[in-house]
Amino acid sequence: MIAMLQPRHGALPPELQVEQRRLRGGLEAAAVSRVIIRYQDPAGRQRAMSFVVKRLAGTAAREARVYRHLVTAHVPAMAPRVLASHETSQGGAVLYLEFLRPISAWPWRALATARAVLEQVARLHAVRPGRSAIAALSAWDYERELRRNAELTLTRLEQVVQRREFSGVAVAMPPARRLVRSLAEMRRQLLAFVPLGSTPIHGDLHPGNALVRRRGGRDEPVLIDWGRARIGSPLEDISTWLQSLAGWEPEARRRHDSLLTDYLTARGMDGQLLPELRATYWFAGASNALGGALLYHLTVLLDRQATSTRKRNAAYSTREWLRVLRRADAFWG
Repeated sequence: MIAMLQPRHGALPPELQVEQRRLRGGLEAAAVSRVIIRYQDPAGRQRAMSFVVKRLAGTAAREARVYRHLVTAHVPAMAPRVLASHETSQGGAVLYLEFLRPISAWPWRALATARAVLEQVARLHAVRPGRSAIAALSAWDYERELRRNAELTLTRLEQVVQRREFSGVAVAMPPARRLVRSLAEMRRQLLAFVPLGSTPIHGDLHPGNALVRRRGGRDEPVLIDWGRARIGSPLEDISTWLQSLAGWEPEARRRHDSLLTDYLTARGMDGQLLPELRATYWFAGASNALGGALLYHLTVLLDRQATSTRKRNAAYSTREWLRVLRRADAFWG
């Protein structure tokens, strides 16, 4: 670990105090830790440096290539800096990332901050990646995983509605079944939608994967956990961001259309929310729900070991994502 950082920090003394703190990482990561190294410099002054170590296994190792060929090459300011990286003998990878200290645990009450994330993502969506970036983004067969997760989501939903306390969500079963049957055609329409088309996307854009730091006298949003980055519809990022934010921030819910218009303006569009755009937006939301977002919360509801707080939050989020499915079904019909 220390040897990987020597090129950036220079020779370090042999007497080091190393502390590791486990962090909550993305679903794609095997382990994420913050490492703090304390030492004494040649002048006798106490020094410390801190960074994040992210260990990736299996298919998740593609995140290291995403950082190298997309993030670092095209949008370095919107993600933590990569201090070092290497591949393991087992086909995995280790990322050494800049540790970011956010200005607040929940900065999204200010709509200007939520809007700044949309402006950052608009820059990502405007990137024209080279061959190496396209190869890194295409190394994961997302469509195959989406189909598998959609079927599993239906199974979990059927299990949940059999419970008396959740019987009220049974009304969402017919829309969910229709959307799963139509998923392939809906995806074709989504990915071909003009003028947005398909671009590099973050793929998991929710408040847990965005933070705001202070740099250069201004607040700057930064995106973390790029393990689900891929080529997809920009509306997949935007719908995930707006829907997940609106679920917990009332003002974001009230200003939903205004925020969506802000994104379109940042992309150089006229910002009109025409019916075809609205329909495609909700198709993107349904894709996100069936791709894993709803499945996660349904799994928590069925977990006998989950705390009451986790289950309460999961029940709320489940109803929010089922609302997205009903809206998408209405437009599809």
